[in-house]
Amino acid sequence: MNLGFLILADSSEAINGKVYALGAGWNELRLPELPQEYGFGIALAVDVPWSETNRRHSLALHIQGPDGEMIGDEFSMELEAGRPPGSVEGADQRIVISLETRLTFSATGPHAAVVTVADEEIGRSRFYVREAPQEMGSI
Repeated sequence: MNLGFLILADSSEAINGKVYALGAGWNELRLPELPQEYGFGIALAVDVPWSETNRRHSLALHIQGPDGEMIGDEFSMELEAGRPPGSVEGADQRIVISLETRLTFSATGPHAAVVTVADEEIGRSRFYVREAPQEMGSI
């Protein structure tokens, strides 16, 4: 199983196999102070090979802090891709997922959204948390 994409966004949703996202593609959070609670969206697609369709798979996603520790709760789900009528034999089947999360960030530095299937990492999206106090008079 392969990760088709993994995108961090201000918000996102998945409808009918498509992702709708606002403020997508960032890799840095500038927070006024730490610790700080922050909400954001995570959009991902998993491409299931033809040979792995019609079988259940376990997928998990968690956020890692600078020292590799898990921040917040892990999201996990069972998924199964079928073979729709008329699909091309051998074609991957894509499953699109969108999550909204709210976490408290306590440390600056590199973080990552990590996706695993059957306890094997299939991809990650790194991002950096910075403490950037707002200047007087700026919006």
